Amino acid sequence: MHPTIPTSKLDLVEPLSVGTGLVEASSSLWKRAAERVSVGFSELMRWGFDGRPVPPNSAPRVTAQRLHQSGFPGIDGSGAIAKLYLDPLRSLAASGRIEACTLLPFAGLLSERRLLRRYRAWCPMCLFSMLSGPCVYEPLLWRLYAVKVCPVHRVDLVEVCYMCRALRQRVLGSFARVGCCNRCGAWLGTREAARSLPSADPCEVKVSRAIMNLLALTAEFESDGHDGHSTLRKLVTVSAVRDLLISKFDISPITVLAYRRVPSLPQLSVLATVAAVSRQPLHRVILGQVESWRSSSDSSARIDVSPRNPRRNWKSIGRKFEKLAMDPACTNVEKACKLVKIDETSAHRHFPDSVARIAQRGKIFRLEKAAAHKQDMLMKMRDAFRTLIADGVYPSFEKIAKMSGVDTRHLDRECVKDLLDEEWKRAEGKTHLTRQGSRNPNFIRDGS
Repeated sequence: MHPTIPTSKLDLVEPLSVGTGLVEASSSLWKRAAERVSVGFSELMRWGFDGRPVPPNSAPRVTAQRLHQSGFPGIDGSGAIAKLYLDPLRSLAASGRIEACTLLPFAGLLSERRLLRRYRAWCPMCLFSMLSGPCVYEPLLWRLYAVKVCPVHRVDLVEVCYMCRALRQRVLGSFARVGCCNRCGAWLGTREAARSLPSADPCEVKVSRAIMNLLALTAEFESDGHDGHSTLRKLVTVSAVRDLLISKFDISPITVLAYRRVPSLPQLSVLATVAAVSRQPLHRVILGQVESWRSSSDSSARIDVSPRNPRRNWKSIGRKFEKLAMDPACTNVEKACKLVKIDETSAHRHFPDSVARIAQRGKIFRLEKAAAHKQDMLMKMRDAFRTLIADGVYPSFEKIAKMSGVDTRHLDRECVKDLLDEEWKRAEGKTHLTRQGSRNPNFIRDGS
């Protein structure tokens, strides 16, 4: 049985940057607490503090397998998971508002759909600048799905490790460390990774900055009694908001009108876009307090409101796809879809016959290519056999494979056996060498 961890060893782990837009996420606080006692997150949860089990009995059990499967992304959100793991966090800090490290102050105001990222994202430039500060941490801002760029350095957030190219890194892992890759353990804030980042879209910068300003005002929402179900009902009364929902988010006019009758929680990305376009504070937009606006004359200040999913001319696309299906050189469905700029799912749904013809042609092409490659390898082995016979060297299977340079793992055993039988029969009376038993029991037992 493992000993429990005394809380006195963890009293220095305090939430950082509380009251600012770069407040530390609770997942980052848990990882720093695990590093403080040199254990993994799952061990920290299983051992508990001062004999008290962590998490409580009503919370899901934290195991290495569960961390590998989910990573507990909801620990920074506004749902039940964040509430269950909030009380253990209170025992780690003597001061500071722990609720500000999660989105619990916005519970009942924002929809949980597309609220948090499922996997980690970070800004290498922020991590690099934290090295000169008191401590390295991961802000709650990076955990939000609507935040695509860093509002401080105006670069896209990174989701791939610079060293091992690892994707989809879990928020929490058995031995996850702040600012380090979950797979290789490399530091994610290297100078090389920061230099290779391109400049971000100014529109996304406005959205991220609006959300960062909202997180700085978390204290105003902790005791607020506003019901988020009435937010959309108030927003759609403004004509500019209705036009933005239809054009930017591709929401049908019927659905927009239904928001007036059916109460539903708004998504953070929608509210942040409305705030960025109208140049109004996001905390007022969340409360439904938005005024109508006009488009700015400055083109650089406007946000692109072109439809995300524009209507397609399927007849024209069908003619192009049919032309590709008739082309003998077109043997790959994926490349054909890229040429006409559609996804494979749409191609299977709208043009099943053309997709079937291209797929069948590709299958025949791959079979013919494999057969030609097989014949080429057999020809090389045949030439190697005859060369060894001419030099008076016994043509063992190992020598034939080495001289020909053929990877015999991709050859059928029967084909190679037939080749050797044919060549030995052809060499009868022309050489003093006689066929011996095979020394490779894993290949041909009848002789090589």
